[in-house]
Amino acid sequence: MDLDWQKLDNYNQMFQQWKAELFPRGEYAHRNECCFAFAHLLAKKAKEQGMLPLKIWCLKSYDADHVQAKFPADNANGFETRDWQGYHVALAVDLPIYKNSQKNERLVFDPIVYDAPVREKDWQKALNSGEPYIMYSGCKFGKEAAQDTSFFDGSGYWLDKDPTMDLDRHARLHIKAIKCPKGKQTTQLKSPLMILSNIAKRKDLSHSAGHSR
Repeated sequence: MDLDWQKLDNYNQMFQQWKAELFPRGEYAHRNECCFAFAHLLAKKAKEQGMLPLKIWCLKSYDADHVQAKFPADNANGFETRDWQGYHVALAVDLPIYKNSQKNERLVFDPIVYDAPVREKDWQKALNSGEPYIMYSGCKFGKEAAQDTSFFDGSGYWLDKDPTMDLDRHARLHIKAIKCPKGKQTTQLKSPLMILSNIAKRKDLSHSAGHSR
């Protein structure tokens, strides 16, 4: 099936807008231990857009006792590593991405790892992980989260009992506490899905231009 680049453009524009609104200092591009906070606030945005947000959790990489990813860097190795102890979590949403089809793919919206939405398989690959170390949860907010004790207090906020304060406020406080020194940003990975989408877009536009002559 052919990718629907217009749908993917819309998802990416939405993601970039969410990041600009929620994380205006580019906090996700600085080292932090707040993946749970990014995932929570993004999941709330997705729900407000009428989507059914999920959380995708990576518990470890294949060749480490924790989660680890490599990012491009201007050094002798050409990369730098980033580590998460316990887990790394991100927003996931099942969305249609193909032309003339309602078939869904699970897309991951992870501003820490990727610059744009990616397929789940690419997110797992970036973390050098896979099915034995991947799990999922729902996302609940406000009173609904407080009343549900089915998954670490029901919210899917993090892999522990929920904090006692409002989850939105807790997440924003953690984001606000991230230090963002200039020149110390990490470079996110390019989304393979959006690279393919942009190729499909150029082909479609080129074909349309040829027919209009």
